[in-house]
Amino acid sequence: MATPAVAAAVVAVLAFGSAGCVRAQSAERPDRAAVPALSQAAVDLALRTSPYREDQRTLRRAEDELTRRCMAGHGFGHPAASGTTARDDDPWHPDPEVRRTLGYGFSDTGPSPDDQYPPGLPAAKRGSYARALTGDPGQRATLRLSSGPKFTFATTGCIAQSRIRLFGDVMAAASVSYVPQEAYNAVHGRIADDATMRRALGNWATCMKKRGLPFASMEDARAAAARRSHGVPSAQGAAPREEVRIAEADAECAVAVDLPGVVDRVGPRYLHELSVEQRRDLNAAAQFRLEALQRARGLQDVQPHTTATPPPSP
Repeated sequence: MATPAVAAAVVAVLAFGSAGCVRAQSAERPDRAAVPALSQAAVDLALRTSPYREDQRTLRRAEDELTRRCMAGHGFGHPAASGTTARDDDPWHPDPEVRRTLGYGFSDTGPSPDDQYPPGLPAAKRGSYARALTGDPGQRATLRLSSGPKFTFATTGCIAQSRIRLFGDVMAAASVSYVPQEAYNAVHGRIADDATMRRALGNWATCMKKRGLPFASMEDARAAAARRSHGVPSAQGAAPREEVRIAEADAECAVAVDLPGVVDRVGPRYLHELSVEQRRDLNAAAQFRLEALQRARGLQDVQPHTTATPPPSP
């Protein structure tokens, strides 16, 4: 499947010298690649600023609905969407709803094998169902990030068709998933070392101590929750009580000291350190995502859809 041309705005940054020391940079480095400025959408996506979480849920709901329609065209039902999951959570942008139920998500292992199929689907039809959903195992595409990692994913089946409907093609959909994560990983350590962030994290530790949870860092809190909840039985769909207690306090303290706001304020200065390729890829991914959100919000206008693959034999 051909990948569409990436339409990302490129702005050349030409001035690097300070006043009193002005030189013709282009004359010194005529081969210097133009450095694209990051769009605001790209910055927001990489740093997961508001309304990142709700937009993610909008995209997930739209993909679930399109997949359901596609599977219906094959004569299959589709399991209900999983709803809130640990994927909606992030240490610096915690989701209280997730924390109150799933804690840190240590026990959020996804649906059981039986839950992956519609209720009542005969075992003999599970292979046909899986093929309709995830496509031909031999038809895959690979996205290679500029920093090296590679991700392989299906190009056929109802999940892939749903992503094509939302994002334009499967490569665009994959870039929206993986490129922002690459950027976030690249600057995470720099943000954590920023003086403003260190102060905020110190305030977080003070907040936790006042709640009877004297952890020096978020990593320590998570490690303690994992130890205390290991092997502890929990209610169906819920995390062990001690994990929830620590995770919920962690989230409340993060909000109390405005960790999300600190990331929003200091993060952009470190995104400027991304490579030319990372900036271009991030701009393109942000544009793909904006267009997908527009399609997702107009989903009520989308007609029922099926793939070109014929329905399975009864």
